[in-house]
Amino acid sequence: MQYHRNRQKSFHSKKSHLKANHNPSIKHEKETLTSYAMSTDGKAIARSEDGIIVFVKDMIENETAKVEIVHKKSNFKNAIALKIENPSPHRVEPPCNYISKCGGCQLQHIAPEMQSVFKSRWFFETLKRIGKWDSTNINLSEKILSLIYLKKEHYRRRVRFHFNGKDLGFKENNSNNIVDISHCLISSLKINEKIAFLKDNLSKAFNEIQEKKFSRQMECEIELTECDDEKVVLNIAQFNVDQEPNKEICLTILEKYLTIQNEQIIHLKHPELPRFRLKKQSFIQPHMDCIALYYQHIKEAADEFLKSFIKSKSEKKQFIAWDLYSGAGIFTALPYFAGKRFDLNVQCFGVEGIKEAIDSLNNNCKNLPVTGIINNVEIFIDKEFKKKLEQPENYKEVDLLILDPPRAGSGIEAMQKIVELCSKKSLVVYLACDPASFARDTRVLLEGGFRLKNLNLFDAFGHTVHYEVLGCFERGNG
Repeated sequence: MQYHRNRQKSFHSKKSHLKANHNPSIKHEKETLTSYAMSTDGKAIARSEDGIIVFVKDMIENETAKVEIVHKKSNFKNAIALKIENPSPHRVEPPCNYISKCGGCQLQHIAPEMQSVFKSRWFFETLKRIGKWDSTNINLSEKILSLIYLKKEHYRRRVRFHFNGKDLGFKENNSNNIVDISHCLISSLKINEKIAFLKDNLSKAFNEIQEKKFSRQMECEIELTECDDEKVVLNIAQFNVDQEPNKEICLTILEKYLTIQNEQIIHLKHPELPRFRLKKQSFIQPHMDCIALYYQHIKEAADEFLKSFIKSKSEKKQFIAWDLYSGAGIFTALPYFAGKRFDLNVQCFGVEGIKEAIDSLNNNCKNLPVTGIINNVEIFIDKEFKKKLEQPENYKEVDLLILDPPRAGSGIEAMQKIVELCSKKSLVVYLACDPASFARDTRVLLEGGFRLKNLNLFDAFGHTVHYEVLGCFERGNG
């Protein structure tokens, strides 16, 4: 888990992506096409009369539709569906009123169960195309994959709204324009209840800022998080005005109307810790059910792995566990609790580059054999690798490793060093929000002597093209 790394934006740097992609030479070119597959961004794939591949928004495979070409390159075209002439049996009426403009959801026109099926298909294609997994592991992955369906509506515990002084909502498709909303299909009910309050008080704050001539324009992003104690915490994630010297006083006015508490803490239920707290700026799994589900599957894998030492009558009693990209430590103490169930001593280390995250980790796991380390994960891996090279006979190799990296993944070089740092009998659990990074990184594990034990696809982002993957890789036969 990682803390947000905010980026400041300039008014002058913002241009509509829609205008940037506009191709004036197309002149409303239309075609009637039949699609034959789905791309990983949720568009249908068809072939035009001139033989060029066409990606069609709001179309499903095996449909015939009249489409309009909106963007053209030498080797592909982008199009939007104007009229579906032969609808798929998996097509449904989108349940959200904002679907024609809002860019948040891409799959509302597809039946919920079929959304998950498409995601599993995309995942296997990614393992082949990006990960270049060999046929043996591809066949194994298809055999053991567990597709886990999660609630697809009112599931998000965290949402970031955009406000431009007038409209409150999300960005339009391929544009920086904001779609003004009064509710969101995928946001939690408690967050939906806050939308009217948020818009009303943001407008009041902006009116005061204008009346006092502190700024003529204002743009901000407000993050709402539902806690497990049923409170909704507000955080000003980004804030910009067109008169920079007045920014701080404008921010003070905004905080007054929103009753922002800068030190407010998010409270979450934890499967094994008596309490779990983290600062409101920290990363959090967005689906209401994710933490409990992910924890349960990692716990089962850790239990099975440690139990194998008991069955084999191994004399090994001391184990080392790492939780890399640990954030506030949701999973960091998990190996300790697993070892406790089998009377095994597991020492846990959580590594994260953000001090505030490690502070939360150490507070959450105090009085346990858990150590939070403030360090960039790649630098930490490199230092540990050098330690092993310098003193291989004294180095304590890793027995159980939990990886929960950001979308970019860990990278091939870091994964190669991880393989060398793991013990001859070890378990690596990789939780990924980006299937391409997962496919690339885990191929290194497979080539390094690990074998795929468990594989789960969590459809944790209903109505969107996103999903998460949890893979368990084990090395050694005991």
